[in-house]
Amino acid sequence: MKLFLQNFLVIALLASFSLGAQSQQVTFSPINAQFEYDLKISTDPGKRAAYLKQSGEAPSPYEQVYSLIKGSVSVASIVDKVDIGKDKYRISSTGTLGTVLSTVLQDQKLIRDSVGTVGANGMLTNTYQEKRGNTELLIAKVEKNALNIYKVSSRTSPVGSAPYAGRLLDMLTVGYQFMGRDLPTKSIVLPVTDGRSLKNYTLVRGEAWEFPFDGAKVKAIRYYKTTSKDDSATFEVWFSEKDHVPLRSVIGLSDQYGATIQVDLKKLPKL
Repeated sequence: MKLFLQNFLVIALLASFSLGAQSQQVTFSPINAQFEYDLKISTDPGKRAAYLKQSGEAPSPYEQVYSLIKGSVSVASIVDKVDIGKDKYRISSTGTLGTVLSTVLQDQKLIRDSVGTVGANGMLTNTYQEKRGNTELLIAKVEKNALNIYKVSSRTSPVGSAPYAGRLLDMLTVGYQFMGRDLPTKSIVLPVTDGRSLKNYTLVRGEAWEFPFDGAKVKAIRYYKTTSKDDSATFEVWFSEKDHVPLRSVIGLSDQYGATIQVDLKKLPKL
């Protein structure tokens, strides 16, 4: 359970923003804006209990926090500062827990940062950094034809490495890749790093609908992730039809966690 509480912000963002880019020509207009999100969570204690029984895993001391979540509860806020220039970008993000979880987890935060270049096909990650609460800083860095993973500092020897060529997205760039470009019309497979590894995600375009947002209705397009026997977690995300801003994502985590996470943009920023 401690793992869940420390990582749920990352799980949510990974699932909700893993949309990346297709090979399309694009010219980004300079963007300097702040995006604020509200993260809600609802739990199914029955699924969690069944998982513990089946796996033989003992409940952790953090199960008490799990029991505090009744219905759908706002538990965290996310602030992304997005600066996209003509040929370079930087995105900095801070995830802050709400009162209940902040007290139990001693005000731990999720700190992330991504820097890279902007080219004809969109943003391309060079360095992605992430720190989850009191865990060590993780750094994913593209060096020659490899993605190297470091802890604490890139001046030390990498703790992991994988050959890689082509485009690379990360937990921050994936959410903003469509701004100024066309939304994909077919299923796409996307490479994403979370600072620990490199994974591929398949997403399918769904229907368009009128999305209730900020006291009005905004036209949006839904995308959803494919599932498998080995990956049963589900999610769907809505992008505004006009600027392709992520408005809402809903993530159904595996039975190990027995929880659903919803991330909502609080207000459309001026672009």
